[in-house]
Amino acid sequence: MAHKHIPATPPAPGELLAAYLDARYEVLAPGGSCLLRPGHRAPPALAAALPATCWTVITAWNPGSRPRPEADNRQADAVLQAELDALGLRRLPTLASDAEGNWPEPGWLVADLSTADTDALARRFGQAGVLHWRAGEAVRLRMYLAPPAEGLEGIDTGCVKWVVPAP
Repeated sequence: MAHKHIPATPPAPGELLAAYLDARYEVLAPGGSCLLRPGHRAPPALAAALPATCWTVITAWNPGSRPRPEADNRQADAVLQAELDALGLRRLPTLASDAEGNWPEPGWLVADLSTADTDALARRFGQAGVLHWRAGEAVRLRMYLAPPAEGLEGIDTGCVKWVVPAP
């Protein structure tokens, strides 16, 4: 399904970072949904719904923030789910969107996915960014792009980890 609010080409890295920081990340937990915000602690109900020492929010939809047909996204999501199952990881469904609810992307809140495995899966599925944090810490955004040289004015990047491959 095409969404009229999805741009045909991805925004510049600074704009993309701002969009990821402003996005709405909803975890669909059995007792009710929980909202996540980069730079803020996760609601306590989240740890009760999915106990862990760390959590990751990851999707296989729209790699590189480039729109793809729904069938392709669903197929990629099925592959991601199979990989998470093979690792024996518990998870809850998520729905990420922009602040107005546009550009919805289903994904997964995964319990106890290591940082190294988070990075490997994010790269395998072409994601520009994921959420990853440890218990007791604020939610952090891991970006898999080179940090922009400009365009970050007014953006709080304190909760962002730029993960770029070694040259």
